[in-house]
This record gives sequence, structure tokens and C-alpha cells, in this order.
Amino acid sequence: MLLFSSVSFAQKKTNFVVVLDAGHGGKDAGARGVADLEKNIALDVVLRFGSLIEKNHPDVKVVYTRKTDVFLELYERTRISNDNKANLFISVHCNSAKNTSAYGTETFVMGLNRMSETDEVSRAENSVIFLEKDQARYEKFNPKDPEAVIAFEIMNAAYKEQSIRFADLVETKFTKEQGRHSRGVKQANFHVLRGNASPSVLVELGFISNHDEGTYLASNEGKQASTESLYKAFKEYKKEFDRRSGIIEEDEKPKAKPVEKPLEGKALKIKFLETTLKYTVTAPQLKGLTDVEIVQDGNKYIYYYGNTNLQSRADDLLNSVKRKGFNKAEIVEFDLNKKLEGQKNYRVLFMSSNKKYKERDERFNGLSNVLRVKNGGMFNYYFGIDKTLDAAQKTLEAVQKKGFRNAFIVTFNGEEPM
Repeated sequence: MLLFSSVSFAQKKTNFVVVLDAGHGGKDAGARGVADLEKNIALDVVLRFGSLIEKNHPDVKVVYTRKTDVFLELYERTRISNDNKANLFISVHCNSAKNTSAYGTETFVMGLNRMSETDEVSRAENSVIFLEKDQARYEKFNPKDPEAVIAFEIMNAAYKEQSIRFADLVETKFTKEQGRHSRGVKQANFHVLRGNASPSVLVELGFISNHDEGTYLASNEGKQASTESLYKAFKEYKKEFDRRSGIIEEDEKPKAKPVEKPLEGKALKIKFLETTLKYTVTAPQLKGLTDVEIVQDGNKYIYYYGNTNLQSRADDLLNSVKRKGFNKAEIVEFDLNKKLEGQKNYRVLFMSSNKKYKERDERFNGLSNVLRVKNGGMFNYYFGIDKTLDAAQKTLEAVQKKGFRNAFIVTFNGEEPM
């Protein structure tokens, strides 16, 4: 029975509840930044964040502590989270400091270690209780009381590890996705976190007292970038949560890759250069590309890279060529078996010299039936005569194996190069 229950639970995808808390609101403006108030920036980011989750995670229930500019007491935020049995509580804020050069993001979890380092932040975020009617409901915590510390640690132990994990994901995304400066994951005594029966974090998006960072966070660009970093952290955290619960996302299930069909009788090559200049295959102008095929067409030389009958491979080759700097490169399709009309044919130019050699000269490395064509003061030597490009390519490979690496294909009309 236990085994059956376990398997059934692993297959059933249950709702995940995330509570999003926009810090401050209403008569509690929070920090006053160089370009906007903390309460406005926090609310904007939270609404964008929640919208992204709702759009992409139908199995997640998003609960907002506030969706408008209203005042909300700290205990109410915690009550909303606990009443909805939250799996994660995220409170979004902006930092401020007397030192206007201070900048960077930081994410807090509830804890006692090194609390003295974060007293200024916790005092600022807890100060809202002075705007509330019933301040007595917030019991004063004495970190020097051993019994209070033990009780506190027991209460938070169940959620501390996951709180730290999410906080670490948030700071990682801020730095890697936005290039922001992270002040790290820290612990502090926040009233809004202390009563939560779930993993909980308080995110400081940055210092709105800093001119550059404050202006950025108040901008549409800054708020959207902050939102996307938070969402990517949530997405990764949710995926880890699902794995622990035995749930596999659709996009994680192995999918059989469709078998790509090769193009019959076709060849795809990357045309990356067309010029009146002739380069050797090792010329620096080809930027290190190897196995380059050169085709002479009239007074122009066309340079091709690669040879495949798979579209996906051609796409990869094209990207590789463009990374070399040939931005105008394109994929060209060839019909390998299409015959040239009339007297047109393909031949392979393998040698040029100012000397006139006989048809079976030893310099030809065994190539026979060589065609010699005078071009100005030079003699060009050609081998083979083919009607299809497929056959010409095989002739070219045979010539290159004879040691003529710079050989290339030329289109002829009878015995005259076109």
C-alpha cells in the first residue's frame, strides 16, 4: 500500500503556491529613491513577475499580498502566506543607504548568523510597524536569550535550506543574467519572514539611493531585467521542487529526435566569397577555412565551403562560416546529377606555369589526357571532362590526391574556359 501510494503521488502534478509580496505600499512609501519610491518599483516588478509565472506555469497558484498601492501591515503579509499554504514566499524591496555610493543586489533569509552586519537593513524594513496600530503583536526577539534562540532555530530549520537555495539562485541570476553586482545571500531578523511556515526570502533589487542604480531600477528596462532574473530563479527552483516530488516536466521528458531525410541527388554548399582574385586554399583571405572548393565562372572565382545533403548540417556550416567573418555567406543548392547542356563541361585546373609541358609530363604525377590552354603568357593545365557536378567533384578529389591541393573546377564550353 505504501509503495502504491508513493507511485501515485509521483505521477500526480499538484499545485505549487507562491506568494509574492510587494514591499511597503500606501502610506508606507518605503525608501525614497533618486527617481521613484520603493513601493512603486517593488509593486511593478512583483506584478510583472507574477504575470510571467501565471503565463508559463499553469500548475502554479500565484498569490499577491497586494496588487495596488495600499498599506498592508507586516503580520497580514505573513498571514496571507500561511493561509494559502505557500510553498515559497518572496518579498520584493529596494535598498537605500546614507552612503549614496552603495550599490548592488542582496537577498535575505531569516537567520541569526552575522545579524549585526544587517541591522541597518532589518531596521529599515521593520520600521513599518511604527505605522501600525497594534505594535505589541510583534514580540521582541532577544538573540542573547538561549531559549529564544533554540526555539527560533527549531521553527526555521525546516525551511532554512530551501530559503537559502532560492536566495542563492536569485543572486546568481542577477549577476549572470544582468551583470549586476551581488552583495550576496545574508541572514537577518525580518518580521515579514519570521512567521512564515514556508521557505521565504526578502529580495533587495538594489540601492535606489545610488544615482545610477536608482535611475536604472526606476526605468522600464531595469524593472523588466529584474523581473526576468527573478523569474529564471523561480523557474529553476520550481524544477528542482518537481524533481524532489517525482514530477517530470513535459520539456524534460526524452523525446525521439525525428530522423532528417537527406536531399536526394542534391548537395548543399556554403558560398562565402566571389571575387576576380584567385587565392590558394591556404591563403589568409580564406581565414583558416579548410577543404575549400573553388569554381571559376568566367573571370570570377567562387569559393565554397562544405558539402552535405542535410539541411541541418548546412545550417551549422553556414553559422561556422559567418563566425569567421563572412557575413554575406549563403547556402547554395546544387543538382549533382543535372547534366550541362550542349558542349558545356567541367574540367579541373590543377597547374599553371609559364612553361609549355607535354601531355604526359612527369610533373603531372600520372595524370593523362591533360588539356593545355594558353592564357596570356601562362599555360593552364586541365584534367578530366565531366557533364555533371557530382562527377566533376570526384575528379577533383582524385586530382587533389595526386598532390595538387590547389586544384579547382572550371566550367568549359567545348575546349574553351567559360
